[in-house]
Amino acid sequence: MKTDEAARIHREQAQLLQQHRKELVLAAEGVIETRFKQGRLIKPKKTQFSNLIGLCNEAQCAEELANYLRYQAGRNEWEADFTRAVLAGVQPILDKLPEGVRVAAWKLYATYLARAYVYQDAVASGGRGHERASR
Repeated sequence: MKTDEAARIHREQAQLLQQHRKELVLAAEGVIETRFKQGRLIKPKKTQFSNLIGLCNEAQCAEELANYLRYQAGRNEWEADFTRAVLAGVQPILDKLPEGVRVAAWKLYATYLARAYVYQDAVASGGRGHERASR
Protein backbone atom coordinates (compact mmCIF):
# COMPACT_ATOMS: atom_id res chain seq x y z
CA MET A 1 0.00 0.00 0.00
CA LYS A 2 2.85 2.41 0.77
CA THR A 3 4.32 1.73 -2.67
CA ASP A 4 1.01 2.65 -4.31
CA GLU A 5 0.85 5.88 -2.31
CA ALA A 6 4.45 6.77 -3.19
CA ALA A 7 3.76 6.10 -6.88
CA ARG A 8 0.65 8.28 -6.74
CA ILE A 9 2.58 11.14 -5.11
CA HIS A 10 5.36 10.80 -7.69
CA ARG A 11 2.83 10.99 -10.55
CA GLU A 12 1.16 14.04 -9.03
CA GLN A 13 4.50 15.80 -8.59
CA ALA A 14 5.52 14.97 -12.16
CA GLN A 15 2.23 16.37 -13.46
CA LEU A 16 2.64 19.51 -11.38
CA LEU A 17 6.17 20.01 -12.71
CA GLN A 18 4.95 19.41 -16.26
CA GLN A 19 2.57 22.37 -15.88
CA HIS A 20 5.49 24.71 -15.20
CA ARG A 21 7.98 23.59 -17.86
CA LYS A 22 7.15 26.43 -20.24
CA GLU A 23 7.61 28.97 -17.45
CA LEU A 24 10.99 27.45 -16.62
CA VAL A 25 12.13 27.59 -20.25
CA LEU A 26 11.01 31.19 -20.66
CA ALA A 27 12.57 32.24 -17.35
CA ALA A 28 15.92 30.67 -18.24
CA GLU A 29 15.95 32.11 -21.75
CA GLY A 30 14.98 35.52 -20.38
CA VAL A 31 17.81 35.57 -17.83
CA ILE A 32 20.40 34.56 -20.43
CA GLU A 33 19.09 36.87 -23.14
CA THR A 34 18.97 39.84 -20.77
CA ARG A 35 22.56 39.21 -19.68
CA PHE A 36 23.86 38.86 -23.24
CA LYS A 37 22.25 42.20 -24.15
CA GLN A 38 24.82 43.71 -21.78
CA GLY A 39 27.67 41.92 -23.57
CA ARG A 40 29.10 38.46 -23.75
CA LEU A 41 28.96 36.48 -20.50
CA ILE A 42 32.51 35.81 -19.29
CA LYS A 43 31.70 33.71 -16.22
CA PRO A 44 30.20 31.18 -15.95
CA LYS A 45 31.18 29.11 -18.94
CA LYS A 46 29.40 26.01 -20.21
CA THR A 47 31.27 23.78 -17.75
CA GLN A 48 29.86 25.70 -14.80
CA PHE A 49 26.33 25.21 -16.11
CA SER A 50 27.06 21.49 -16.42
CA ASN A 51 28.31 21.48 -12.83
CA LEU A 52 25.05 23.09 -11.71
CA ILE A 53 23.02 20.44 -13.54
CA GLY A 54 25.15 17.75 -11.89
CA LEU A 55 24.54 19.24 -8.47
CA CYS A 56 20.81 19.20 -9.17
CA ASN A 57 21.09 15.41 -9.39
CA GLU A 58 22.48 15.28 -5.84
CA ALA A 59 20.69 18.14 -4.07
CA GLN A 60 18.06 17.43 -1.45
CA CYS A 61 16.55 20.91 -1.41
CA ALA A 62 16.39 24.02 -3.59
CA GLU A 63 18.28 26.04 -0.99
CA GLU A 64 21.34 23.87 -1.62
CA LEU A 65 21.39 25.04 -5.21
CA ALA A 66 21.04 28.70 -4.34
CA ASN A 67 23.83 28.27 -1.78
CA TYR A 68 26.06 26.70 -4.43
CA LEU A 69 25.50 29.58 -6.85
CA ARG A 70 26.27 32.19 -4.20
CA TYR A 71 29.42 30.23 -3.33
CA GLN A 72 30.46 30.20 -7.00
CA ALA A 73 29.84 33.95 -7.21
CA GLY A 74 32.00 34.42 -4.10
CA ARG A 75 34.78 32.46 -5.83
CA ASN A 76 34.34 34.62 -8.95
CA GLU A 77 33.28 31.60 -11.00
CA TRP A 78 29.90 33.24 -11.64
CA GLU A 79 29.30 36.96 -12.07
CA ALA A 80 27.52 38.19 -8.93
CA ASP A 81 24.84 40.17 -10.78
CA PHE A 82 24.19 37.25 -13.10
CA THR A 83 23.90 34.90 -10.11
CA ARG A 84 21.28 37.18 -8.56
CA ALA A 85 19.39 37.24 -11.86
CA VAL A 86 19.48 33.43 -12.13
CA LEU A 87 18.13 33.09 -8.60
CA ALA A 88 15.47 35.75 -9.13
CA GLY A 89 14.43 34.16 -12.42
CA VAL A 90 13.48 30.83 -10.91
CA GLN A 91 12.11 31.99 -7.55
CA PRO A 92 8.56 32.93 -8.66
CA ILE A 93 8.16 29.47 -10.17
CA LEU A 94 9.59 27.70 -7.13
CA ASP A 95 7.17 29.64 -4.93
CA LYS A 96 4.27 27.93 -6.75
CA LEU A 97 5.66 24.44 -6.16
CA PRO A 98 5.71 22.18 -3.12
CA GLU A 99 9.09 21.48 -1.54
CA GLY A 100 9.30 17.98 -3.02
CA VAL A 101 9.24 19.28 -6.60
CA ARG A 102 11.58 22.25 -6.34
CA VAL A 103 14.86 20.42 -6.95
CA ALA A 104 13.38 18.81 -10.08
CA ALA A 105 12.27 22.27 -11.22
CA TRP A 106 15.79 23.56 -10.60
CA LYS A 107 17.24 20.75 -12.70
CA LEU A 108 15.02 21.68 -15.64
CA TYR A 109 15.79 25.38 -15.16
CA ALA A 110 19.55 24.70 -15.04
CA THR A 111 19.28 22.60 -18.20
CA TYR A 112 17.39 25.37 -19.98
CA LEU A 113 19.94 27.93 -18.76
CA ALA A 114 22.75 25.84 -20.24
CA ARG A 115 20.97 25.48 -23.57
CA ALA A 116 20.16 29.19 -23.74
CA TYR A 117 23.76 30.03 -22.85
CA VAL A 118 25.19 27.83 -25.62
CA TYR A 119 22.87 29.46 -28.15
CA GLN A 120 23.51 33.05 -27.04
CA ASP A 121 27.26 32.45 -26.80
CA ALA A 122 27.26 31.08 -30.37
CA VAL A 123 25.32 34.10 -31.60
CA ALA A 124 27.68 36.46 -29.77
CA SER A 125 30.68 34.80 -31.40
CA GLY A 126 29.19 35.09 -34.86
CA GLY A 127 27.61 31.67 -34.89
CA ARG A 128 30.90 29.84 -34.46
CA GLY A 129 30.71 28.98 -30.78
CA HIS A 130 30.21 25.46 -29.48
CA GLU A 131 29.93 23.85 -32.89
CA ARG A 132 31.00 20.24 -33.18
CA ALA A 133 33.19 19.20 -36.05
CA SER A 134 31.37 16.85 -38.37
CA ARG A 135 32.94 13.45 -38.72
